[in-house]
Amino acid sequence: MTPIYQDPNRSPEERAEDLLRRMTPEEKFAQMRLMNVTAAEQRQADLDPAVAERNARRCGQMYNCDSMTVANRNRLQDWAVNRTRLGIPVAIHGEGLHGLRHGDAVVFPQSVGMACAFDRDLTRQVAEEIGREARDAGFHLLYAPDLDLARDPRWGRTEETFGEDPYLTGEMGVTYIRGIQSQGVAACVKHYVAHGSPEAGLNLAPVHLGRREFRELMLPPFARAVVEAGAEAVMPAYSEWDGVPIHASRRLTRDLLRGELGFRGITVSDYGAVKMLCTFHRVAEDEVAAGKLALEAGIDVEARTPFGYGEKTEQAAREGRISMDRIDEAVRRLLIFKFRHGLFDRPFTPEPSVPFRRPESLALARRAGRESVVLLKNENGLLPLSPAVGKIALIGPNADAAQMGDYTAAEAMAHCVTLRRAMTERLGADRVLYAKGCAVAGGDDAMLREAVRAAESADLAVVALGDNSNFYGGVGWGDAAENGQVAITCGEGFDSASLDLPGRQQELLEAVAATGKPVILILETGRPYAIRWADEHIPAILQAWYPGEQGGYALTELLFGDECPCGKLSVSIPRSVGHLPCCYNRKPSAGGYYHKPGSKSSPGRDYVFDTPGALYRFGYGLSYTTFAYSNLTLSRNVGRAEDPLTVTVTVKNTGMRAAKEAVLLYVTDEYCRITPFTEQLKGFDKIELSPGE
Repeated sequence: MTPIYQDPNRSPEERAEDLLRRMTPEEKFAQMRLMNVTAAEQRQADLDPAVAERNARRCGQMYNCDSMTVANRNRLQDWAVNRTRLGIPVAIHGEGLHGLRHGDAVVFPQSVGMACAFDRDLTRQVAEEIGREARDAGFHLLYAPDLDLARDPRWGRTEETFGEDPYLTGEMGVTYIRGIQSQGVAACVKHYVAHGSPEAGLNLAPVHLGRREFRELMLPPFARAVVEAGAEAVMPAYSEWDGVPIHASRRLTRDLLRGELGFRGITVSDYGAVKMLCTFHRVAEDEVAAGKLALEAGIDVEARTPFGYGEKTEQAAREGRISMDRIDEAVRRLLIFKFRHGLFDRPFTPEPSVPFRRPESLALARRAGRESVVLLKNENGLLPLSPAVGKIALIGPNADAAQMGDYTAAEAMAHCVTLRRAMTERLGADRVLYAKGCAVAGGDDAMLREAVRAAESADLAVVALGDNSNFYGGVGWGDAAENGQVAITCGEGFDSASLDLPGRQQELLEAVAATGKPVILILETGRPYAIRWADEHIPAILQAWYPGEQGGYALTELLFGDECPCGKLSVSIPRSVGHLPCCYNRKPSAGGYYHKPGSKSSPGRDYVFDTPGALYRFGYGLSYTTFAYSNLTLSRNVGRAEDPLTVTVTVKNTGMRAAKEAVLLYVTDEYCRITPFTEQLKGFDKIELSPGE
């Protein structure tokens, strides 16, 4: 008689319950652990069968961060299905923040830039393509999207987020999740919850905010991910809130996430987070205590190496010191996930019938790159450039280096188009005078002098500055081009005490500007930098973030006016690090009381020598055309909050070029018992208008 769990006509819940009853404690704990398959092993032409045998006690899931072939995944699956007692297949996890982390996959703009497009349809298409490539490569779950709010740009993971606003993050998150999951791949949203404003901007540091702020700002994107988008997995944050690490918080994970929000999916610990309960947060005395805390909170999978869910905790469960009911809860959810995704009935991945890197995928990446860029300044219409422009000095550490952002496969860098390549293809090598000028965080006087000579010999200068976030496991602070090492300045674990441009980049910018030639500044960064000097002295500034593998082409098309810039900031750009926090949706009292800005020559109040507020605020962005807004109307008088309200506005393209415009709707309370936010984004739409339309 066929066991119930092998009957495809039974429900996932029935099959999981039947299988759970047949499992030993050892087999249950194996499902809660990740396999250890090294990068070198993942890249083998033919996976050694000993790799699977070695992982017999940690074979529930596997993290695939490298370009493992479909054939090798199937070899692993064959072992799990045909050579283990119960034949439970392995769920393959991977990364998908802005493209599948795989050497053959397309790399799209990093999330903070994608949000600047304010375009749900574009985000949906990108997410669907990421999901398609993940499905065809044999992945079942992707660690994406990141729904943290970037409330402190010193934090290196700012680049992974959709910015500072809960509504925009929620809209982008819901769209992204639906896009990925439409392809049969689960989205694992992270990092639940309140991770994006850590103390001092340091990754993993405590988050300080009250219960009301938690509910009004940090929780909504995650709540929408669960309730509206049906996210199938959640990864808790490393951080702590109000003295309790999230991975040990029954209140947040069991009561709020699973209880109040009704989440029915699986939870995957952030990597090493269960061990951190013992070694970092110091709320557990040993492995067993850490494991018990995580189980009680409702963590189903410990990633990446067993510690709290290791052999000592397994033994404690056998002895009754750990609740077997909690273990059964976790394993039941993991089995239901596998049954829902058809792993038992279709465990093997067919060779893809549609290739990676389709022409339409590359065109989508190019479009996304263009729409993620924000034009901050364009004095006297310096941009777009005329096709007849003479020689251009292309200067800076990112002029001939593609910046993709973290969680990009090293092999994928071979597909990237740099700004130098794109501009040379367009203008010819004789019209593009390239000089690096400095490294990301270093450089010498000779490099700087070479850049000045290039600027002096050209008609104008394009200076590409910013971060390096291409991190593949080693950091070389020498910035030595000859051995490929370069300083990592942004990304996970790379936080900053300063918001000045790294290294000698500011010195390079000032030296090029001193030549008197017109200067266009392009910022390829993972965080907003305090660019007050550039705002005062440089005529044209583009905030490009990390524009994806087609970024060189996208930027060149914007520079020469093939397309109009249409991005708007998803995160505010501060005047200095001392102005933090400078998010747009502040409380009325946060803007100061005296409103008498000062300077060194004329001190004032609130800041004696400065003015509060951002240099460029959330939602700011210029175009090569102009738009006029008129006829704002409401469908009814404002009354009860629960009554529907339609807001209508007429937008006219009053310039000479066709262009896209993101129309943003903000609301506020004129007064409220609880102090209101000065503004809150509550709607947006993306439109395209011809001149005069």
